[in-house]
Amino acid sequence: MTDAQGWSLLGLVGVLLGVIGSLVVQQVRDRLDACIHGLETTFDARLAGFQVSVDARFDAVDRGFDHLDRDVRARLRDRFRREE
Repeated sequence: MTDAQGWSLLGLVGVLLGVIGSLVVQQVRDRLDACIHGLETTFDARLAGFQVSVDARFDAVDRGFDHLDRDVRARLRDRFRREE
């Protein structure tokens, strides 16, 4: 094998290693993107569930205050009714 053939073979091996390396990196990137997208979807779903839960609790507290307000007005009306 001549010197030129040796350098050509070395260049070819370098190019092949570069191509294989870039393919591996692309595969890893795709898998990471898919994993991150899955985590993002899970996080969004959990956050939406948490928001629904918090909204339901605030609605329950609000209904409780509405009933309390009604009951206090009724007690005040009974207690401080003006006799005419």
